[in-house]
Amino acid sequence: MFFLVFIILAFVAGYFLAKQDLFSTVDEPVLQEDDTQTNSVEFYDYSKNKLEELLSVNPENIEVIRGKMTNIVFGTSQLPIQLPDSVFDITDTLYDDISNLKAIEQFKIVQKYNIQSIGYIFKPKEDIRRLFIYHQGHNGDFILGKNIIEYFINKGFTVYAFSMPIFGKNNDPVVSIDKIGTFKLTDDEMGSHELMKFLDNPISFFVAPVVGMINFAQTKNFKDITMCGISGGGWTTTLAAALDTRINYSFPVAGTYPMYIKLNSPEKSYGDFEQVYPPLYRNVSYLDMYVLGAAGNNRFQTQILNLYDPCCFDGTYFQHYESFVKAKVGEFEDGAFEVILDTENPEHKISEFSIAKIYNKIKSIN
Repeated sequence: MFFLVFIILAFVAGYFLAKQDLFSTVDEPVLQEDDTQTNSVEFYDYSKNKLEELLSVNPENIEVIRGKMTNIVFGTSQLPIQLPDSVFDITDTLYDDISNLKAIEQFKIVQKYNIQSIGYIFKPKEDIRRLFIYHQGHNGDFILGKNIIEYFINKGFTVYAFSMPIFGKNNDPVVSIDKIGTFKLTDDEMGSHELMKFLDNPISFFVAPVVGMINFAQTKNFKDITMCGISGGGWTTTLAAALDTRINYSFPVAGTYPMYIKLNSPEKSYGDFEQVYPPLYRNVSYLDMYVLGAAGNNRFQTQILNLYDPCCFDGTYFQHYESFVKAKVGEFEDGAFEVILDTENPEHKISEFSIAKIYNKIKSIN
């Protein structure tokens, strides 16, 4: 009897050991030279992308491509003609210590679905009649960019400051969408703009406020317009400069990488839905937008990237496209493109180094 029990136990133990070896073999396959997993590693190599095939714009069709982008973003052939719904004087003690600040006005632009963009106009005491547009990213209110706002006010620039939709001072509207239902747009939902993808022409809500305030600025006789943004604000700067040629000098900071890099390389650079919205980027690539934002009379675009950015768009992936885009912009009569790498900044922000670079590039113009 004892011998029979021993045999049964030995058989059970052998079965489970064999089963464990079987699963170990399945979990750790030996890859052959032609294994599909090896091929997939080769496929997901952003450097294999041919940039000529990803670019559409050239000196002959630039307005056609810009018109296509305008139609995709706004659903019309022209930029919005909207002006701010209100502009009025306010007091905000958070900015009281800016030495050259004369006054602050608050503007509000109301779009479809009651999506409101609320920002500030900072007026300098000593005014050099130049406009600097600052756009904050997903971190929140533009107070986070006070260092750059203060810098340019003290240099005599008027500054228009924006936050992204549903962030900062902007509202969280309740919307109703056919076949979808009623819900609230808020940055608490998934920590992003994800729910905005259900709206008609969703990208327009990011860019239209900037265009609206540029419409307003046309009545103020500024010598030129510079735009700068960080993160999602850098993305907004890229799109706004591509769409609106009234933006002379654009400085997107830690804002974008082309789709082929986003999809093939660093996961930190994928971004929210607006960064990868297929109806836009399958028709007008980021490479196209860089050229659109940089080419033209009295225009240039300088991307600034943080080498050690803890959030997004870090590293040196820009080296794959910078010279290509620069050469393409060089085919136009005017314009310029470059990338500046901040090698010291360990934060997802616009550093003092970058602010100085921006100012040095535009200080002597006009």
